[in-house]
Amino acid sequence: MMQPSFLPWMGLFEFIHKADRFIILDDFQFSVQSWHQRNRLFLDKGSVGWYTVPVKKKGSFSSKINNTYIDERTNWRKKMWKRIVQNYSKASFFSDLSTSIERWLLTPFETLGEQNISFIKLVSEICGIQTEFLYSSQHPSQLKRSERVLELLRWSEANTYLVSSGSFAYMYEDRVFPLNDLNILFQDFKSKPYVQTGSPDRFYHHLSVLDALFNIGPDETAWHIENGTENWIPWKKMVEDIDLMKVNNDWK
Repeated sequence: MMQPSFLPWMGLFEFIHKADRFIILDDFQFSVQSWHQRNRLFLDKGSVGWYTVPVKKKGSFSSKINNTYIDERTNWRKKMWKRIVQNYSKASFFSDLSTSIERWLLTPFETLGEQNISFIKLVSEICGIQTEFLYSSQHPSQLKRSERVLELLRWSEANTYLVSSGSFAYMYEDRVFPLNDLNILFQDFKSKPYVQTGSPDRFYHHLSVLDALFNIGPDETAWHIENGTENWIPWKKMVEDIDLMKVNNDWK
């Protein structure tokens, strides 16, 4: 399960590929100027930067992702597409994919959640990833953090939970996990270099999946997604690493 980010990186699609069921956390809190709203691609040759969706400021700081409304008062969609064309039109697979990506970007969506989810499903289809999608909004709740995560895992009848390593800190702090009947595995995604049109001499990590799609195409991108994490890290190993950091006074 993950919150739907804008133009997400390949690591998110690894979760979708590996899972039997992927829960989109669409009713989680929106965070301004976070991955929910923006992501990185080339802005110029040898320079990467943010591609950002403008949202209506009123209520954004307290709204959920599926209730965060896109601000269409500016011509941001055409401007963003023009920037993408300027930086990726010479990429090997741009012409193959540009029609579907342009159609997605220029289609007005009312909410940021709808915009992001539509892209996630489009890329999953392009890469041949077939996974059942569920939505946290289908199972509303007042629970927070680890308790909410566990509730959704029970609802989806999960026996294994694939999770970002960045989530371990709060999960460890909350003391809800581990559980005897739930296998927890943490992602250790490592981007493997490929040729980037925007930077032939240096590889830029952690860009939007669009960078890979335009440069190496759906099949190679799917391979990178499938082989990002060589070894999923179990809960016990994460705890052992924390204990070692405590000994070395590196854990806060």
